[in-house]
Amino acid sequence: LEQWPSVDVDVKQKFQFGGIGALFGHDIDMLVTPDPLHRPGLVFEPVFDYEQVLVVAANHRLAGKRWAEAADLEPETLITYPVAIERLDVFNYLLVPANMRPARHKTIETTDIMLQMVAAGRGVAALPRWLVQEYSDRLGVVPVKLGKEGIAKQIFLGRRERDVGVQYMDSFMKLAREVRWR
Repeated sequence: LEQWPSVDVDVKQKFQFGGIGALFGHDIDMLVTPDPLHRPGLVFEPVFDYEQVLVVAANHRLAGKRWAEAADLEPETLITYPVAIERLDVFNYLLVPANMRPARHKTIETTDIMLQMVAAGRGVAALPRWLVQEYSDRLGVVPVKLGKEGIAKQIFLGRRERDVGVQYMDSFMKLAREVRWR
């Protein structure tokens, strides 16, 4: 930010679930996403790796397990962001291959509320390990590996093809790749 004092930076959560349209509509210049939807005119570059984990309350029956299997989620309320099930890793990599579903699926738009619900024992969620670790002491939530092998993911930054080479965007991409998350 210090290098680019004339560049206005806004973080817009209203496009959290409709980022592709916002990029094309010039409402945003860059999209941060774990699930790039490749479209002509857009480019996505991976900037860091992370592990998707199940987050449960510290006193939850799964809190002490080394990993959660699909059957462990069958009696649970699974809390997710309001996106299509086909885009949710916990379904794609764990539940669908085992032909299982949670007892209940609830959607919540904000991470803070989602984690509050998990901490209160109102459900479980699938989130990045680094995010769960950030909240674990404060809220009493813990990460549990999803499946024996876990779910490895990446965060991507997406932008319009014609913006590749714009210096402040290139600098931001470089900085994002250099950050070391826990």
